[in-house]
Amino acid sequence: MPLSCKPRWREVEQSRGDIDETLGNFSLTLVDALDTLVVMGDIEEFDRALRLVVRDVSFDNDVVVSVFETNIRMVGGLISGHVMAEHLNQLYGALGWYRGELLTMARDLATRLLPAFNTTTGIPHAKVNLKYGMKSPKLQSSRDTCTACAGTIILEFAALSRLTGDSIFEEKARQAMDCLWSQRHRGSDLVGTVLNVHSGDWVRRDSGVGAGIDSYYEYLLKAYVLLGDEGYLERFNKHYSAVMKYISQGPMLLDVHMHRPHTTSRNFMDALLAFWPGLQVLKGDIKPAIETHEMLYQVIQRHNFLPEAFTTDFQVHWGQHPLRPEFLESTYLLYLATDDPYYLRVGEQVLRSLQKHAWVPCGYAAVKDVRTGVHEDRMDSFVLSETFKYLYLLFAKPSDLIIDLDQFIFTTEAHLLPLSLARLSNLTVVPGPDNQDNAQDSDVEYARSCPNAHFLFPGRHEFAETIRRPLKNFVNNVCPSRKTIRRKLRASEFQAGNSRHMGLLKDMGITIMALPDGRVQLLHTSSNARSSDDAEEGLLFMQEMIELSKLQQEQPENPPRVVSFLHVVDGQPVTTTIQAGPAQFGLDLKGDVEVSGPALKASPLRACEQLDNESEVQGKIAIIERGDCMFIEKARRLEALGAVGGIVLDNTPGTSAKSSPMFAMSGDGTNDVNIPLVFLFSGDAEILLKALDDQPGLEVVLSDFADKDVGEGSVEEVHVDLKGTTEGGEESLTTGSEESGLPHVISIMNNRQQESESLTDDDLVTVIEGQQAIHPQLLDQEDPHKHQTAEEILVAAVRYVNARQEQETAKGNTLMIDHPSSSIVTELQSLLVKKTASNPGLLKSLLSVHLRELMAVLQQATPSPSDLDASLHHLLNQLSALTIKSSAPLDDSKKTAFTQQSVVQGVSQKGDFNENSKLEHLTEKLQEKLRKIKKKYGLNPEHIEGILSEIKGTASPQTKDHNRQDEL
Repeated sequence: MPLSCKPRWREVEQSRGDIDETLGNFSLTLVDALDTLVVMGDIEEFDRALRLVVRDVSFDNDVVVSVFETNIRMVGGLISGHVMAEHLNQLYGALGWYRGELLTMARDLATRLLPAFNTTTGIPHAKVNLKYGMKSPKLQSSRDTCTACAGTIILEFAALSRLTGDSIFEEKARQAMDCLWSQRHRGSDLVGTVLNVHSGDWVRRDSGVGAGIDSYYEYLLKAYVLLGDEGYLERFNKHYSAVMKYISQGPMLLDVHMHRPHTTSRNFMDALLAFWPGLQVLKGDIKPAIETHEMLYQVIQRHNFLPEAFTTDFQVHWGQHPLRPEFLESTYLLYLATDDPYYLRVGEQVLRSLQKHAWVPCGYAAVKDVRTGVHEDRMDSFVLSETFKYLYLLFAKPSDLIIDLDQFIFTTEAHLLPLSLARLSNLTVVPGPDNQDNAQDSDVEYARSCPNAHFLFPGRHEFAETIRRPLKNFVNNVCPSRKTIRRKLRASEFQAGNSRHMGLLKDMGITIMALPDGRVQLLHTSSNARSSDDAEEGLLFMQEMIELSKLQQEQPENPPRVVSFLHVVDGQPVTTTIQAGPAQFGLDLKGDVEVSGPALKASPLRACEQLDNESEVQGKIAIIERGDCMFIEKARRLEALGAVGGIVLDNTPGTSAKSSPMFAMSGDGTNDVNIPLVFLFSGDAEILLKALDDQPGLEVVLSDFADKDVGEGSVEEVHVDLKGTTEGGEESLTTGSEESGLPHVISIMNNRQQESESLTDDDLVTVIEGQQAIHPQLLDQEDPHKHQTAEEILVAAVRYVNARQEQETAKGNTLMIDHPSSSIVTELQSLLVKKTASNPGLLKSLLSVHLRELMAVLQQATPSPSDLDASLHHLLNQLSALTIKSSAPLDDSKKTAFTQQSVVQGVSQKGDFNENSKLEHLTEKLQEKLRKIKKKYGLNPEHIEGILSEIKGTASPQTKDHNRQDEL
């Protein structure tokens, strides 16, 4: 996954549907690209990769895979890797350690595919389980497969049979090819796209040269070349003549109903049409190959890449481009056939498009939509196996290659199989060095010859040009109103603060309006454009904006971040925490990850050009302003100068998180930034800027929002009082909110049901706002069964403490750090036990996920650290009692006593707390959270450790006696 910089594991990452059936968690990309390393001459890396495959790859996995994809990528990759290893050993004496391990692995994998061929027709099922064959429950309804899926096996299976001496593989593949031929439409010699593996009946009768059929035609011709069986050549010629007969009636488009003698055209063509010119070259039909290739190249020039499907007037139908190799394969073969340097220039443009629009830090990312250029976190194995192999071969000179390609044929996955297999029966083994004297056998030379060899090379470079010249503007002429225009500005490049961009939008007839929340609204009016071309570009720009907007909505939500710093206000130290927007690039400030450093304002503030204070940026958190260039460009510039982080300020005056929705700063699809960047609205940032003016070099911390008590859309200032003392008389820090009275604590869980709460989750967002005291009578009026969530229990506790403190104040009682606590905390404990009696899981939640908010409430209820410590002790013991009693099995004689005791303690037997908790894990989680906050609340750490040890010690005998340690 080139954007995530991680490997893709099947059933670990989010499923992509059927496309993931190419994955078997068996190092697909590594195996698929083995022979690419040999083609490029990197024997050392090939040796290393070979050792990795032999050491780590295995196939005894309970996983359903595509028979077609596993054969062409994995079986073909293993066979080709074996052939290359043997070849290099014979030629150069390299890889002396290799003993045919890849061939053994290929045989093992192909054997696991064989159960799919157990059908009445011999047509294999589309999928198979590598461990259980067709006995997997997921395959019970399997009955259909595509023509290409059944007809793209013969090369790999025949090669395997002839290399191992086991004839079963070639026999099964040949039977499938025979069945496909027998099921052709006898009147047209065409085949459909999908058929039933049991009856052989066509499920989809459409015919064509694209997806679902393409490689079947390819393997008919190549099976003749590799195996020397003229029956395959005869079948190919009949199919080829039938296809060419129909496509000559339309613009390289075919969709024939098998029961009709005429063409019924679709309204789009798919990208796999690009394989057809290459096949025509192998056939020797050069003229139509040049014409088809030129048409496809003009589509590429129009959209940078070949979209997965385009309409008959060459507009985008499906915008994806997964970096497919078919067009480059045809380009390479046409260059070999014509020796025309034009095809080198075609390859150069494709390469430049890949470098500009697909290259990311960890590989080459598929393009999600050619109209927007947005990436997809995907790099299929064929990118290394085919796309770059054909690019390399296009530009390589014969002297650049360490193997003679004339001795091999390429499979549909560009794996190399030796042509010498033609003289081997399926009962022979791989020939050794002693057999090389037969290499010049006349039968071998015949097998290496293309049946149309006399027509492959017309003899002059100008031949292809004479065919292309009439097609120079073919694509544009089909739909003149949509002619190719040179784009001045794309939506992905647009910056609202860039004056040049604003001028270009005006020329396109686009007016822009800034909304109060910082967003912009665009309106396109063609009549306002400077010219018709500008008006057309305006339409394209608006379409791109719509696509980008959709993609932004599909992006996962990024949690907010915070900027915090300690500064002096009116002679008192104050910690200020400001909510900040995250970035979709750079260092992710997640969990405990934070970055700190002195703050520094960049000059110029927008940092889109060389800074005047570049020498001062090293090791600093730079403050910059939004506008003039992309966020990620600013981040790259700061990182290059040595900054450890950046804070972007909004360029719209007066904005704040209270009045404007927080958003995540987007990048350009290439995440090559390693420092964090956060965003502050201008109004929220004023405190930071003032503090920086008063205190140059102010130390600033960028961190995650989840562990910061900061209000959503607010700036929290907490005074630091240095006058507090611990019980031992040592000076300590205590904190108090600026707001009078107790804060109102609200916890918002992100899409989490209370029943499925997990102690390992830490994805809550906490909001603290001022709350006025509520009269105690209001609490008595509340429904005791109303509060069913930990959040609501906390709110009830806050209201209760507010009301009781109001009563104490009215009586003249003062709650001070050195004054004995009132009864409020004891009453609060009873309230919490009462509220959680019907569901002990709520108490667990309060003491784990919501521990920070609970501590805030307890601290307000009792200013004394010793009372706070005792209160926590009481609640932990209560949780311990509930856990043990709910988990320990009881005999009938003890059930009555336990029920009575539970009622006294306010605990019901409803539910089983033990079912969704592990006490050992719970106490570890509590230790971690308590250690983080012990300094803030002045707790005695030794006392906490004792409480936790007591819980563990109490629970342990129960788990041992009843053998339920795993459940606990």
